[in-house]
Amino acid sequence: MDAVVMIDGKQLRVPFSDEQKDKQKRMAEEYFAAGRTYRLIFGGGEAGSVTVKKWSVGCNSVHAEVGLSTSARLGGHVRALATNSDSLGKGASTRRAPTDAERATVMTLVKSIYSQNRTPANLISAIKVTNLTATDLDGDGKYEFIGSFTSAAKNKFESDLFLIARSQGAGMRADLAKFQAYQPPPETFLHSIDFIDHLDLDGNGVGEVFAVQGAFDGYAYLIFKKVAGRWREVYNMIGDLC
Repeated sequence: MDAVVMIDGKQLRVPFSDEQKDKQKRMAEEYFAAGRTYRLIFGGGEAGSVTVKKWSVGCNSVHAEVGLSTSARLGGHVRALATNSDSLGKGASTRRAPTDAERATVMTLVKSIYSQNRTPANLISAIKVTNLTATDLDGDGKYEFIGSFTSAAKNKFESDLFLIARSQGAGMRADLAKFQAYQPPPETFLHSIDFIDHLDLDGNGVGEVFAVQGAFDGYAYLIFKKVAGRWREVYNMIGDLC
């Protein structure tokens, strides 16, 4: 478990920087103390708890080892959030796997986005799903679909897509499509963005979307917020750099 964001009213604040070793240690001693318990958030709602076992120093950050008490099946690219707030995420969890029909409709949209970005046909047919989740971001009873997709050429040229989509008629509409095409460095570090979970931080009824993005020898945490009907990145914090 990492420290991702501190919420001050409606302000999102970085807990510490990668250079603030003393602040990292103070944060770890308070928030990552052995035995401290947090509410687990999965699908925007409470889904159990995590209990800190111990903390350790990373390359440029601090991390907690935790025990889980939840029915959510976490692991790999399926992640969750944790909070010490008594008020956030009090609704029911809405996260689930998409149906086969929903997945097929999302993939039609994904292939269209890749095609619009001039991706060769052989790479479109080779698109891989990193993770695809159905969840209700705004409590209207209709599911949004959040996914990460990738396709790599033989020369290792990478094409990544992070998508937030919703049903529109018989198809899907992209509310956010962050497409990246790039040549990874020899160490093969990728810039792909992967969904963590969502949580309504400001009480406006629409969950903010948390994600993690790869980088050269490290990663970063991102938060997307729906502003005036459009999804925008409103927060970025370095997770660790080695």
